[in-house]
Amino acid sequence: MIKLLESMIDWETQPRRTVEVGTPIIASGESTALILCLETGTATDGDGRAYGDGDLISLCEALALDSYSTPVTAASTCRLVGDDRLAHVANGGCRLGIPLVGDKR
Repeated sequence: MIKLLESMIDWETQPRRTVEVGTPIIASGESTALILCLETGTATDGDGRAYGDGDLISLCEALALDSYSTPVTAASTCRLVGDDRLAHVANGGCRLGIPLVGDKR
């Protein structure tokens, strides 16, 4: 997913953090103002979804809700990149639209 967004965000300048296995990455109720990308590692959420290298974690919740409803935990050592501009765009901060579902006509 990082490759898709490279033209919008300079990922090299974004802050990073490393979390160890078993550490919560996103807590239920945490604000969706920050969208996290899993640069390396693996994580799982409370619904059994698995995330790996390059995945945007809980993207649908981040785009649709004010706070995350599903907790996410590191399944291995994870290197995370966070960006708040995607949430700003998704919440009406600009005219850019992100098509999530195709027309089913």
